[in-house]
Amino acid sequence: MRVFRLSKRRAGTVLGPLEDEIMEIVWAEAEPVSVATVHRTLGRRKKTLAYSTVKAVLTNLAGKGLLRKRSEGRSNVFSAVQTREAFRRGVVDEVIGSLVKDYRNPLLAHLVEHVARDRASLDELERLIAERRRKLTRG
Repeated sequence: MRVFRLSKRRAGTVLGPLEDEIMEIVWAEAEPVSVATVHRTLGRRKKTLAYSTVKAVLTNLAGKGLLRKRSEGRSNVFSAVQTREAFRRGVVDEVIGSLVKDYRNPLLAHLVEHVARDRASLDELERLIAERRRKLTRG
């Protein structure tokens, strides 16, 4: 299970700031990336980090199952196990699944309060509920 942290800079993340930045670099590349490539890219972004730090974070991300690590000659290259979109979908599934399991009623009340803020949004929410109700009664 991943831990979802709320951050002051962003809505929330399951990765630390450096892990998140490194994953964005890996996702942006079409091919597997070397430690040197990630280190150079971070350097261009004004991040002064030791090569060994970048290598350690990439290795940790591989250990967490987010990256695939492969030897290529005398160095290692890394590629993402899943797309950015699939990763984000998985995080949302975990967070919402946990909230539904442990905090169902407060979550539902919050969604109604914050999602259905005007008549059109409330109508859309009612339409989605009616659609779901029809599927449940058919199946």
